[in-house]
Amino acid sequence: MIALVVASIGLLGTVAVQQTMFNATANAGDAAIATRLAMQALEEQLAKVVTAGPPVVDQLAPAVTAGWSTAVYVNALGAASPGGTSTPDYRFRRQVQITNLGVTQPYNVSVRIVYSFDTGVSKTVRLDSQRYKTW
Repeated sequence: MIALVVASIGLLGTVAVQQTMFNATANAGDAAIATRLAMQALEEQLAKVVTAGPPVVDQLAPAVTAGWSTAVYVNALGAASPGGTSTPDYRFRRQVQITNLGVTQPYNVSVRIVYSFDTGVSKTVRLDSQRYKTW
């Protein structure tokens, strides 16, 4: 009888350790995915053409926002949610903020990805960069 109790406790301990390791691996994976998604969105903005011309081409000007853009829910590959809502597959919330700092100053481009760990606590990955104008 005592052997069964000891074996049961040992089995429960083993299952708890395995569950902890699975959760830690999933959390690390989600953090890496969020960082990659933020970098991808930042690169998309930084690739836009901003030249003095002639003609003057400024593809960032229309994207300048007073605050963060509307949230877009994306999956691990960066594809937007068809319904525009959060689902288990589309659990990464992406927002972009582009600020024009002035005529002779660069654009400030910020991207944030918000996602939740298994505990339900939200985590944020944020990347910022400057995009210089050529004029």
